Amino acid sequence: MQKIVVGVDGSETAQQALEWAAAEAEVRGAALVVVHAWLPAAGVTSPYGAMMVDPATVAEIARLTLEDSVESLERAGRTFVRLDQVMVQGPAAQALIEAARGSSLLVVGSRGRGGIASLLLGSVSQQVAQHATVPVVIIPPAYAERPGAAAKQTVAEPQPGAPGKDLVDA
Repeated sequence: MQKIVVGVDGSETAQQALEWAAAEAEVRGAALVVVHAWLPAAGVTSPYGAMMVDPATVAEIARLTLEDSVESLERAGRTFVRLDQVMVQGPAAQALIEAARGSSLLVVGSRGRGGIASLLLGSVSQQVAQHATVPVVIIPPAYAERPGAAAKQTVAEPQPGAPGKDLVDA
């Protein structure tokens, strides 16, 4: 059975990637695996100094992020051959690459919650495109609002024997 893996982090671009992956899973009759990776934060800084963060609270926020993402698909009436939710404590790119091993496709948003918004690709989407062993679809911001969005996507195809990937506009 085909399997499509998609990464979510609660961002708008990740939600668009999830919607694209869900539609593709329906068309292909594939299982959909929704992955959310998180890192425990021992402390955060604020204008008032360092604050400790309870790791259990961070884990609960991660669980809710994953559940909310999947519930949005259910509210939209999506149906799947199989739908799995995977929560991983660890770096997002590594978690997605590992979850996608043996899958048909890996889907991510071009920008997530971190970093500088003006960058074309976020660090996770860039790492996934460079290191995944399966084809990768990177969904750009405001994908659903762009004219002809359904007809264009960027796919990173693995090249046998080559260390990198070629980006192809489909």
